[in-house]
Amino acid sequence: MIVRAVLVRLALVSAALGGLTGCDTVGGAVSSAGSSVGGFFSHSDPNAASVNLGATPSPRRAVVQPTANPTDRLKVLPVAAQDINCPEVTVADGGAALRVGGPENSSVRYQFNIGDTARQCDSAGAGQASVKIGVAGQVVMGPAGQAGTFSAPVKITVTRLTDNTSVFSQTYRAEATTDGVKAGQFRIVTDPVNLPMPTLQLADLYSITVGFEGGTGGPSPTGHKSRKKRTSE
Repeated sequence: MIVRAVLVRLALVSAALGGLTGCDTVGGAVSSAGSSVGGFFSHSDPNAASVNLGATPSPRRAVVQPTANPTDRLKVLPVAAQDINCPEVTVADGGAALRVGGPENSSVRYQFNIGDTARQCDSAGAGQASVKIGVAGQVVMGPAGQAGTFSAPVKITVTRLTDNTSVFSQTYRAEATTDGVKAGQFRIVTDPVNLPMPTLQLADLYSITVGFEGGTGGPSPTGHKSRKKRTSE
């Protein structure tokens, strides 16, 4: 009886030690797995759960943003401006400047020059884009000119590349004032121009051209400069 009691007691102690060892092993595995999962999510891309759709999203391929409440409807994200490949603005040949006066530098009254261009493309709904176009520059006085306010016609054109058809063309008046010494500045910004956008690669579909109507494209005129008198040493 004594021997049997001792054997039973030893069996219970061995089982208890085995259980403790097993708990320690499982605990280590959970801790390790928890660290790995935590590290994975901490390095995930925060934007991975929300991807902007194309210009004409298909319901079968639409990427949606999950909501906090599983019972809520999934939200489809709109197209962002940075997703659109907006066409560059090109200055027309000979349209970078408009000179008024004679052909000689001494007979030039004033000259308009395009100094900068800009464009901004935004989504205007499914399959539509809204494009704003800007032109900036200056008017400089020539040797035969006087101070005043001057204007010049600037033409802005959007052309569809597939058939080389103009889908938007309008002439604006660039107006600037100069005191005869400093150049006068002008700036033109169009109203939004709506264009069909079957793809986000809008630059593959359209081109934007700006330029002065009747432009000369020549360099700015040089005014008369007084020469400094030489001083004898």
